[in-house]
Amino acid sequence: MKKVIIAVLVFLVIGGLAWLYLKKEKEPLVEKEVEVTEKKEEERKIEEGKFVWPPKDLSSVALTCKAWEYLNEKNYEGALAYSNECITLYEDEALNQQSQLTDFAPKELAFDYWALNDVATCYYIRGKVYQEQGGKEEALEAYKTIIDKLGFAQCYDPEGPRFWKVAEGAKNGIIEITNDEIEKIPDTSWEITVLGWKSLNGGKYNIAEIYTNRCIELFEDEALKQEASLFDFPDTEADEDNNGTLDVHEKYWALNDVGTCYFILGKALVEQGKEEEAMKYFEIIINKFPHTQCYDPNFGGFFWKVAEGAKKEMRPRHPRCERGDMRSETLTVKAWKAKDGKNYECVEYYTTECIEIYSKEAEKQQASLTDFAPKEKAFDYWALNDVGTCYFIRGEAYMNQKMWDKAEKDFQTILDKYSYAQCWDPKGWFWKVAVGARSRLNKIRVEKEMLAKEKEAKEKEGKETESEGETEAEIETQ
Repeated sequence: MKKVIIAVLVFLVIGGLAWLYLKKEKEPLVEKEVEVTEKKEEERKIEEGKFVWPPKDLSSVALTCKAWEYLNEKNYEGALAYSNECITLYEDEALNQQSQLTDFAPKELAFDYWALNDVATCYYIRGKVYQEQGGKEEALEAYKTIIDKLGFAQCYDPEGPRFWKVAEGAKNGIIEITNDEIEKIPDTSWEITVLGWKSLNGGKYNIAEIYTNRCIELFEDEALKQEASLFDFPDTEADEDNNGTLDVHEKYWALNDVGTCYFILGKALVEQGKEEEAMKYFEIIINKFPHTQCYDPNFGGFFWKVAEGAKKEMRPRHPRCERGDMRSETLTVKAWKAKDGKNYECVEYYTTECIEIYSKEAEKQQASLTDFAPKEKAFDYWALNDVGTCYFIRGEAYMNQKMWDKAEKDFQTILDKYSYAQCWDPKGWFWKVAVGARSRLNKIRVEKEMLAKEKEAKEKEGKETESEGETEAEIETQ
């Protein structure tokens, strides 16, 4: 009986131990099954979001590059996943590297601050994701983190190639969010400058100021370096790359855009009647960026010298004539309108301004021709056309006021110096200014001949009257 009891007890002990062992082994298996299920669920979600997870390469640069890639593809889930992973892994080191700096690292050492650069860039990507999805508060938080904690971060753009300051990009983002009228501020100087021009031309002066100030803030240092490398203006016609494309702007992009943005700032102030404030911006161009050139796509496209434009804007203004911009086309159009309205004071002002500013260029263009330019190239000779037309307008204004000598002088100047000038009629054709000048000269000569005859007749009549008076006096004396 004892043996049976002992056997039963042994069996129970062994069974109990076996049960405990199986229970111990079974629990991790259950946990593992749950982990696998969760992983499969996560993989299913990731598959729906169309981005790869988990990352194969956990380096900060790999995570940042992948986050950029997903942002560009508008794959916001992927962009957030990779940028957040980078921030989680490397933010402590990024803050440590930030604490070691008192200014932006020089270009040759910038890569040494890899964590700072990549984490800040990932915050920037996070901000862009939220901004593009309408999450203004989340975007502002991401941008402000960069400015407050990671201010010396730099992001390398391989297409530049150049480093750009991430905090500046964050400021851009904040401006975009807090100003509803502002379009997305681009990364390149020329795109920002184009938006500055667009805002100025639309009369949105505060918006133009935001764009131009951002361009200046981002690229002025590079503009100063490019200016320092020049002793004269680059030849825009000879300076071509292997593809035959003008690359003067590719070489001096910062100089051209920053100088132009100072000009836009000045113009915005002028058009608001703040001429004294505008002068400081024009002086900056003349003193700091004298070799700036701005490409004008109108009339076949040409580069104009921004410092010369600044000097023109600093010329004395007429108190009773609306100024506007000082382009030859603008001055000519205003002169036509003033003549049609018989506002001869402003005709004199606009035409004289155009002639004084653009006559040298007009003479160069005249000298390059041996006949009238064909219609398809006529706009290329903008200065010649506008200066010749302004002489014509002023001459007609003098004719209307019967100032025959002054009118004759202006029309003769057209024949002598600007004989190939053509004037565009908005109806759709060019007319030859010299032909009009000859017609007016003929009229003037006829008028002067008539005046001479009238004068001669009056003088003759006067002499006859005088002679008659003398005869009557003699008779009375006798």
